[in-house]
Amino acid sequence: MEVYFRNQTSSGLWLAIMYFSPDSCRDLGRWGTRGWWYIDPGGELYALNTSNRYAAYYAESADGVVWAGPYGPVYVHDEAFDHCYLIGDNNPNTHILGMVLLDTQNSDRHYEQLAPPE
Repeated sequence: MEVYFRNQTSSGLWLAIMYFSPDSCRDLGRWGTRGWWYIDPGGELYALNTSNRYAAYYAESADGVVWAGPYGPVYVHDEAFDHCYLIGDNNPNTHILGMVLLDTQNSDRHYEQLAPPE
């Protein structure tokens, strides 16, 4: 299934994801992590094709809105990354994030709406 994200805010935002990857991350937690993508205000991003019902994400808008949750921890840097969940990191510039669970409900195409809080 295809996973898309839509930025419904008036600011650009940065996105990172965590997804089931049992083959390439077999010995490192079976989950992959990838980011950063920039999504313009009102924009849309195709992020992932997966056969798993669940994924997770973290997003942060230019005006300070954050979408975070308890899933992880995910180790990230300010530059782009693509690695496995349990890779760990002792770099002093590492940020440790928690992610929001995304349930695609096994649809062929899932759109996650990133809207400002009400």
